Amino acid sequence: MDRRRLLSAEFGLPISLLILTTIYLAETFRLRSQMSESFWEGPRAMPVLACVLMYALLVLVLVRQFRAASTAPAEGSAVRPILVTVATAIYIFAFEPLGYGLSTILFVSALFVIFGFKLEKPISFAIHAVAVTAVFYVLYAVLFGIRLPELYGII
Repeated sequence: MDRRRLLSAEFGLPISLLILTTIYLAETFRLRSQMSESFWEGPRAMPVLACVLMYALLVLVLVRQFRAASTAPAEGSAVRPILVTVATAIYIFAFEPLGYGLSTILFVSALFVIFGFKLEKPISFAIHAVAVTAVFYVLYAVLFGIRLPELYGII
């Protein structure tokens, strides 16, 4: 198999997602239930199931990529998936010390920069970053009732 093909997006993205899924799975084991619940009723059940499903689908994608004809390597670069992986790893480690609000705005902003979203319009960029952070705050803190880390008692 051609080395350029292994470094292309067709393999770089699934491998990056495997790394992210592994980091995410490792972090789910840090979640503690506030009550005595079985595994299926606790806060770890859905993330673990999501990771298992993600592993199965990514293995399927990688097997299909290896079996595909390698006559013409796909154009693309593994740089973006690697940058997303690095940004996500930094986000995971900064989440508790910086709190949900600051770490998520920084993470969303990093993703916007990586994908070139609204870079020419800084006000729109900031509004979108705050909006994404707010939507996920409502989803997790309000709808699911998950306590999110705070920076000095502020969101």
